[in-house]
Amino acid sequence: MVMAMGFDTVVAAIMATAIIVAVAYTFLAGSTSIAELSVESYKDAVNSAVKKLRSDIEILSVSYDNSTSKIVAYFKNTGDERYPDFSEFDAIVYGRTSGGEMVSFYVNSTVFSITNELINPGIFDPQEVAKLEAVQPLQNGTYVLLICTPNAVCDSADFSV
Repeated sequence: MVMAMGFDTVVAAIMATAIIVAVAYTFLAGSTSIAELSVESYKDAVNSAVKKLRSDIEILSVSYDNSTSKIVAYFKNTGDERYPDFSEFDAIVYGRTSGGEMVSFYVNSTVFSITNELINPGIFDPQEVAKLEAVQPLQNGTYVLLICTPNAVCDSADFSV
């Protein structure tokens, strides 16, 4: 009988050890997953910050034609980032009319085109110049055109109507 009692104790000890190892493995696997997720999130944040640091544009000129209500602006990609299309670029006009009224417009009817294509047709590469055309009726006054890249890097230029 002593023999059976000892064997039961050994089996119970083995089972308890197996349960403890399984629970420890579960906690370890969960901790590893959380650590991996944290590292990936940190990498994404760093990559986003690096893209912002590498992005820059400069508005070269802005003009407004009263007869067609068209804003025409030329801007240059002075950063190191490449943009495959202009679908996520934003154009905003704000300013003061000659009557003193403050106005602002998110310009929806914009047409972008690359005017100084150097390499990679259809991609807005560094050092290339693009043209923005937008139809926006404006009263006489002074305005600011703000152009923003998808990375939220913006440049602005003043113009008068």
